[in-house]
Amino acid sequence: MSLLTVSELSVSIDDKSLLGSVSVEVAEGDYLCVLGQNGAGKSTLLKALMGITAISSGKITFAERPFKQLSQKQLARYVSYVGQNHPILDMTVSDFIRLGRYTHHDAFSTWSDDDKTAFENAVQLTDISAFLDRHCPSLSGGEYQRVQIAAALCQQSPILLLDEPTSSLDPHHQLEVHTLIKQLNQTHQITIIEVTHDLNHAIQNSQHILALKQGKTLWYGPSTDLLSAPILPLLYDQNFVCVQHPETGQLIALASEAPQ
Repeated sequence: MSLLTVSELSVSIDDKSLLGSVSVEVAEGDYLCVLGQNGAGKSTLLKALMGITAISSGKITFAERPFKQLSQKQLARYVSYVGQNHPILDMTVSDFIRLGRYTHHDAFSTWSDDDKTAFENAVQLTDISAFLDRHCPSLSGGEYQRVQIAAALCQQSPILLLDEPTSSLDPHHQLEVHTLIKQLNQTHQITIIEVTHDLNHAIQNSQHILALKQGKTLWYGPSTDLLSAPILPLLYDQNFVCVQHPETGQLIALASEAPQ
């Protein structure tokens, strides 16, 4: 079943084209990575899916429901978001995660058993029970990223949007967060759309890749096919060599200093 369909999506601001006729279909349980240089339109795509950036033309549907018919609160029932460099709110981790339930409440509703269950599941999946009473500014970068993911999971939206979720983390915490994301997708069937600059992470962990250049689709297909398609030099204006990973045997791409 197609959970998300993007058809000929274009976004322009002040006569500048940020996305041009991008189409992609995301099935339930899919893991899509979006690649491209800075300014390629990756974050713009996520913002369009969240209703933050206005669409110039094209169509978005969530489970066959037209995007334009959804209120912001209804849209949050389909997508949750974890970004980079979010301001850290001075509140306890527990209170921050509870904010994820806003889409399930109105002004007069009270905390329900469903809210409690969603909260407990999010805490368990992200393994953050040890610091629920701590204030967010006291957390390390890796801890806070897990807390943000927990808040998104508490929202119980079927699609999790991630904008460079490990860009500011050290290698240990990068692996920790990526392992968590992979587990959420493979074990719990949460649909993932992740913007990343980590080419080899995308190849090894996602199911599909969308490669954008200057706001347009350069390549779209199964992740395992990316290295057999001669598009990496075009995508990054950089030559690459492909070698086998010494532990897994999978092909990985390494930037090459050879002249283009």
